[in-house]
Amino acid sequence: MIYVCSKSQNINNYWKNEFGDNYSIELIDESYFDFEKDFKNEDLVILDLEQFSSVEEQIAFHGLIPKSIKVIALVKEPKLAHGAYIIKKGFKSYIGIKTNKLIVDQVIKTVLEGNVWLYPELMNYIIKHININSDENRSSEALNKLSSKEQAVANLVSEGLSNKEIAQKLDVQLVTIKKHISSIFAKLNIKDRVALAILINK
Repeated sequence: MIYVCSKSQNINNYWKNEFGDNYSIELIDESYFDFEKDFKNEDLVILDLEQFSSVEEQIAFHGLIPKSIKVIALVKEPKLAHGAYIIKKGFKSYIGIKTNKLIVDQVIKTVLEGNVWLYPELMNYIIKHININSDENRSSEALNKLSSKEQAVANLVSEGLSNKEIAQKLDVQLVTIKKHISSIFAKLNIKDRVALAILINK
């Protein structure tokens, strides 16, 4: 079930009309999570952040949503610093209201699989603003699990490069980079590029 929480009739209509054929959509209001309900792990919430007057209210409401439910933040105009903060607080994605339908569908599928979906600029911003600490052993230990080619790819991912940019830099096919990244995720037991960047930059 996808729960859409917005005070905007336009947003509610959009989700019902555009995604109602592919997903079970239920429109809810702010009071919905005040009551105990039987939620499932495959449920997610599309939360329109524009209905709140402050970031504090956005985070407070997110805290009311059962932990088993994944939450996608919806905003009028995505901003990097705001998006980074929202993701840090546990949201699984941060997208604009006018995001292309095909991309939104990709976001939903990614989040339902248990991963975080970030648009490239936000991912790069988060990676570049990771707090680096002095725990170099963990980074070295992680890299030692990878082949030399995988280490090269992992380091470039941690710098915020896209798959296409990495393929060009290493002069290999894009499909090869995708295979390397899948292998890296499996070996390091992580699910996304941000987690990889955090691990490598430790």
